[in-house]
Amino acid sequence: MSGNFLFIHVNEWATIDSPDAIPISCGYILANLKQHGFDGTILGDYSGAPLNPQTLAAAIKELQPLALGFSVYEENIDRVRILASFAKHLKNDMLIVLGGPQVTFMPGSALLQMDEVDVLCRGEGEVVMLDIARALTAGNDLAGAPGISYVRDGRVWDTPVSFGPEDLDEYPSPYLDGTIDPSGKQRVMLFTSRGCTSPCTFCYTTRASRKKVRFHSIDRTIAEMKFLQQQGINDFWFADPNFAYSRKRLQQLLLAICEHVPGAGFWCQTRYDLVDDELLELLKAAGAHTIAFGLESAQPPILKKIRKGLDPDRMSKAISLAQRAGIDVELFTQFALPGETAASAIKTLEFVRKNNVAVSGNSISQQMHLFFGTPITDKPAAHGIRPHAITRPDYQSICRGFATDSMTDEEIRRVSITWRIHRQDFHDDVEQGSNLFNIAGFICGNRKLLNGCSEADMLLTRIYQSLDESQAAAECLKRLGKYSGDDPEVREFIRQSLIGYRSRRRARAGQGCKVIFDCKGMADGLEVPDTVCHYQEAVLGRGMLVEDFEKGITGLKAGSATQFDVLFPDDYDNHDLAGKKVIFQAYLHQVLEPVSYGSVDEMLALSRRNKYRFDDLAGLSRYNENLYYKVLRDSVLHSYTGNLTHIVALFSYFLKLGFYEQAMDIAHSLPDEPSVNGHIGRIFLVNDYVDEALEFLQRPAGINGDMVNQLIRAYMQRQDYEKAEELASDPYLAPSLETMNYRVQLAALMQLPVEKYLTRMNRLLDAQVKMMAAQVV
Repeated sequence: MSGNFLFIHVNEWATIDSPDAIPISCGYILANLKQHGFDGTILGDYSGAPLNPQTLAAAIKELQPLALGFSVYEENIDRVRILASFAKHLKNDMLIVLGGPQVTFMPGSALLQMDEVDVLCRGEGEVVMLDIARALTAGNDLAGAPGISYVRDGRVWDTPVSFGPEDLDEYPSPYLDGTIDPSGKQRVMLFTSRGCTSPCTFCYTTRASRKKVRFHSIDRTIAEMKFLQQQGINDFWFADPNFAYSRKRLQQLLLAICEHVPGAGFWCQTRYDLVDDELLELLKAAGAHTIAFGLESAQPPILKKIRKGLDPDRMSKAISLAQRAGIDVELFTQFALPGETAASAIKTLEFVRKNNVAVSGNSISQQMHLFFGTPITDKPAAHGIRPHAITRPDYQSICRGFATDSMTDEEIRRVSITWRIHRQDFHDDVEQGSNLFNIAGFICGNRKLLNGCSEADMLLTRIYQSLDESQAAAECLKRLGKYSGDDPEVREFIRQSLIGYRSRRRARAGQGCKVIFDCKGMADGLEVPDTVCHYQEAVLGRGMLVEDFEKGITGLKAGSATQFDVLFPDDYDNHDLAGKKVIFQAYLHQVLEPVSYGSVDEMLALSRRNKYRFDDLAGLSRYNENLYYKVLRDSVLHSYTGNLTHIVALFSYFLKLGFYEQAMDIAHSLPDEPSVNGHIGRIFLVNDYVDEALEFLQRPAGINGDMVNQLIRAYMQRQDYEKAEELASDPYLAPSLETMNYRVQLAALMQLPVEKYLTRMNRLLDAQVKMMAAQVV
């Protein structure tokens, strides 16, 4: 018995070094096939590392696979269809099999709408693919393979579903047999069990697992961890839906980890009511650094509607116990749940923050996703769900395309934006002075929905202060005082924010001063790359710099250079520098001394912008975007009017910062040329200024295909679908992939018959396949 099988793991949101890029499902299936005499390989398609056509073509030519399998989710199904269509173009007799969460309960009629797909996998992938492999190699009819849907004579046929073994160890480990190569990963995904018994109405896992939980042996899990630890991996992601389902087994596993895999760390998830002090102590000893609980909502009436048996008060106690044990906590939450209002959704956010859980990682809430197979998806109206009136092919679930009886689309968006404003990475970025313009653009672009959100104004204040926009910062503080002044946290923020910085020629660097400097470190006569920086900004006395470095530049005058020794701490984050002595050379460009104000009104009256005199705009753009902006702001309109790149950059910055009038002044001063108008129109569109985008995209100075596509997008954002459809129907744009994609979206939004939707989608797929084929020699 022999034959090759190919799998493609598609995750367009995961980078190749992420644990999400580990093809665990495909790995299990292929390892099982190998155990029974078959062979094959797994290819990856990831963010920043898409699967190129040459690689796929070469794999198909070499392997001549009998079948190609994909694990499908709502988010990746369009990309899967592209790759499947291209693969079918390369080898028409190769069976295309779709499996995974989106497929288990997908309507069989979806097969009639995806010409490139031959089989839907309904059962456990390891079992189904093995039966398919045996049927293909023996020349038998697929009708004998259990757990599939297929098409014959224009009709969909379903075979009886078979189930996997009770003992998961019957499946070989894709790590131990070399099917999955963990190279380049800092953390890997492991399963110690499968299945769930909870009756939650928003989830399909219990239905798919038949309300059963099955386990790997402890010996198997320890063998995998030891093997991976030998490969240099010490962090593990236990992806079991309920890691603590069996307390006795979990205790045995944790003791085994302590004994056999010392130094390991791991993430796990479980129910809050299955943990206590004793178990948390053991979890911590075994290496648990993060535990995730499923909260969903902090409101008991909502929890009752989704059949989530949870007591928020007991959840708070479990969170506190875990944190006291030294374990970080994440909380899975959702919004737009049945019966939930915008106000009750925000109560869940308040619960998360009150319990000192950072809004990061899995604690970033999301709108409920309605996938095939969940009780809510089966009967949405009975749960108060109102699916959007759009055309959906049978292979697409409702997902996030709905409002509810108690939340409008706008309210759902407001809740989503409010959660995003509280994200820890937003606050970390602002604290570090990075990504300021994108965060400001997000806040200013959603100003209407964020009205009254003190967190948004506090973030914006800090951004403006970092960019030396004291007047704008003072306006934010004034607004905070007016609408949220009774909040002790806001009052303290205002008090701490009544500061600024003033540049003084030849000033000396001292405590509280903001400094701008270049530096590089030398060790053993060689430059140390990680110590080189240009146009770096820091405030002395805030712990932003290594202590010896700060001492080295303290007292230095602006415009001066110096040299000094720095001994990096033993626990320094950069392991290559930890405990190392480095000779630094530094040049101090500018010193800004701190200024305090007695009130917001005084800040408004006395604050002023500083002058930043740097000639190296290219270097500033590369090394310090914030300083680049500050230099552009003061000089570009006077000294660099011939450099369109810098002028357009300043226009974009003004728009993101909410400085609308300044942005419009620049826009109207630019040459009336198609390329310029198109670029300005695109920037307006990205920042949701649709009317302004239309003004520039429709200027009579000339228009090209790219500008028409931007016009189509603008009209779609304005929800003028008829006008967008009119533009997209121009034969001149027929070869454009972008236009084809817009026409597919318009077919859905205009509620055209599903046949028209599919015709447009197939035309897009054909064009993409043709483009990919042209890249294969």
